[in-house]
Amino acid sequence: MVTALGAMGGPPLLRPSESMRRSAYTALRYTIESWTIGPKQVWPKPVDVKAIRTRVKMSQAAFSRAYGTSKRALQEWEQGGRQPDSAARAYLTVIAKEPALVRRVLAGE
Repeated sequence: MVTALGAMGGPPLLRPSESMRRSAYTALRYTIESWTIGPKQVWPKPVDVKAIRTRVKMSQAAFSRAYGTSKRALQEWEQGGRQPDSAARAYLTVIAKEPALVRRVLAGE
């Protein structure tokens, strides 16, 4: 039997304070977030393809050969006829940051 003194005459049952509820909620939220599998999804930002190609000082033909892209797609991206998809934007972002590294990796070095 539960009374104001608690179960079986033990210590009285206490109601949690607001700060205790907030702390418990924060701990629970942290625990649930830590169970999330894998990284959060990130969408690559729009890229200026011509600026990237110009920065690495390559013609369209040389850029397409060096990085394995279609010359036609490169032309369409630069002229605004088409936008690179998210995978291409991610790849172009890496090329913009580390062009020599990407060439070495693609060459198998």
